[in-house]
Amino acid sequence: MVVVALTDEQLAVVNHKLPGHGRVLAGPGTGKSTTAVELARRLLEGTPPPRIKFLTFTRGATAELAKKLPSGEMGVIGNPSTIHSFSISILLQNPGSATFPEPLRIPDGYEYRELIRPHLARLVGVPVRDLDDLVAEMAAKWESLNPLEIRTVAPETRARFMGGWTRHRRVFGYTLLAELPDLFRCALRDNEDLKGVDYGLLIVDEYQDLNACDLEVIRRLADRGMSVLAVGDDDQSIYSFRKAHPAGIRNFLTQYGTRCDYKLTLCHRSPRKIMEWANYVIQGDSERVVRSQPECCKDAPEGVAALLRFKSEKSEAKAVAEIVLWLRDVIGVPVSEIMVLSRTDRSGTFTKPIKNQLAIRGIPVADPNYVEEILAEPNNRHLLSILRIVANPTDSLAWWTLCNLENGIGQGFVNQMFELAEAAHLSFGEAFVEAASTGFDEFSALARTKAIGLWTATKKAAAAAGLPWNMGRIRWGEWILKEIDAQRLPPCSDDFRSLLVSVDDEVDEGEEIGRYLSQIQVVSADIMRVKTEGVRFERMIGSKGLTVTATILVGVDNDLIPRPDQVQAEERRLLYVAMTRSREHLFLTWAGTRRGPGARSGRANVGRRQPSEFLRGGPIESEDGDAFIQKAIKETKSSRM
Repeated sequence: MVVVALTDEQLAVVNHKLPGHGRVLAGPGTGKSTTAVELARRLLEGTPPPRIKFLTFTRGATAELAKKLPSGEMGVIGNPSTIHSFSISILLQNPGSATFPEPLRIPDGYEYRELIRPHLARLVGVPVRDLDDLVAEMAAKWESLNPLEIRTVAPETRARFMGGWTRHRRVFGYTLLAELPDLFRCALRDNEDLKGVDYGLLIVDEYQDLNACDLEVIRRLADRGMSVLAVGDDDQSIYSFRKAHPAGIRNFLTQYGTRCDYKLTLCHRSPRKIMEWANYVIQGDSERVVRSQPECCKDAPEGVAALLRFKSEKSEAKAVAEIVLWLRDVIGVPVSEIMVLSRTDRSGTFTKPIKNQLAIRGIPVADPNYVEEILAEPNNRHLLSILRIVANPTDSLAWWTLCNLENGIGQGFVNQMFELAEAAHLSFGEAFVEAASTGFDEFSALARTKAIGLWTATKKAAAAAGLPWNMGRIRWGEWILKEIDAQRLPPCSDDFRSLLVSVDDEVDEGEEIGRYLSQIQVVSADIMRVKTEGVRFERMIGSKGLTVTATILVGVDNDLIPRPDQVQAEERRLLYVAMTRSREHLFLTWAGTRRGPGARSGRANVGRRQPSEFLRGGPIESEDGDAFIQKAIKETKSSRM
């Protein structure tokens, strides 16, 4: 067993007494996960040991925490979960405890973005952007933790949305990931005898990112006798788009009637220059609760921090590539330990030029968003749909996808099938299969011909790839590739083949194929984030929980950071989160002028640009980026001679 040297602050948390609630305010790099794990270890030494459940906010955080947890002797600790996966677990353990289409089918990014989102918006009669607001409000149980938030959704619009969405999900047989906590909330509200919720301690990480619905779930679990330890940092609350707000963790002590308030303020990660700079940014939030800022360890290095100015986005991209080269060749930083962050990146506006420059220099890159691109490729999407039908012959989203991919089967066909399904009280998939038995005789001649061809080809492919009789130890990715190579399944891209191999190594063997297919996107994205041989590319909002040796934040222009149409306090917290990912080097870059899509990002008609107003007056002054990089290039050339 590894002995961890704990600080006095951490020991206070480890000695927390049960039963009893508590809050841990933990700044970046202060060892909150290590501390929570040590608390679990101490409690497991008791007789009898309490059952403990860890809840995290992201799958990446869950994976990292799982590596640190002690083995679950006597079954007192299970695997850590996100609140969404915990919701799925409880709902499946308790059939009938909540209302959702069965079998449980959660759409992936392509299915939601390309199929559900636009079709549902048309059905409800609202713009797609308004639909996003309605879904976010529904996922938060229609409430916001911020009393100053302006309500933009009229009650009649909300009622129309609920009616349309109920019809839509029933016909197409899906359950949105965002609605799972609310289904869990309803199950807790209406069922006193739920299985799987008998824990003595619930440790909730990133508590500041919970919305009103999530918080009610935790409250109802506490009312069943669980002690709750809320771990988080209101300075890192960055998910207002899902109605989260720092008020959740700020109000914890009052809401749970406890004085057990712990603080972790000693940063074990960031060097002095970076921590001083980041602290300056977050202290500029006038709405923030004033408290002690994280401090560096006594032996913390100074680190490298720079704010670099460039004439244009072209010189910025070239310089970022040269900085990566310098870090690798002169400083000795593996490229997998370098992360490039941007506030936004629609159509690769900010990252594509950088990736091109890195490619010229032979430096590999890794971008979790690339996973969605791979899964959206027509051949790969076609294969996934066939596999879904192998698992469930009436999978509505799979048949809808195949219709969407087939030339000659348009939106009119889908709308007519939707109406037929609803009239017959069937799902879309069931209606499609039934219509096929009559040769689609209710449809136009062209649509009928195309649909019959699609039905025949799909049934042939699904039948050829019959499921193996012994699925106890099967690795589904390996099986899929064997079926492709034997020409019993349609081909896919080489990138998708690689994804399947990597997912096999991360999921449990023997899971049913539908569950495996549901994990491909999320598991692949997680792998891309933490197991890569290339420079990592992320949006700033996706960087939480990640730690690297060097971070490069690009496009730190005013009107980009902060974005003028967003909550300014959260924009500041977002920058703070991004700045505190690095252990040694931090570079922020901005451009005096931008052309093309970059010029239209942020506030419209911006001419000459300036660095972010959040950095004004701070400890790091802007300097000429070309001069900085020329020095780095010179050192790089010297190292190669």
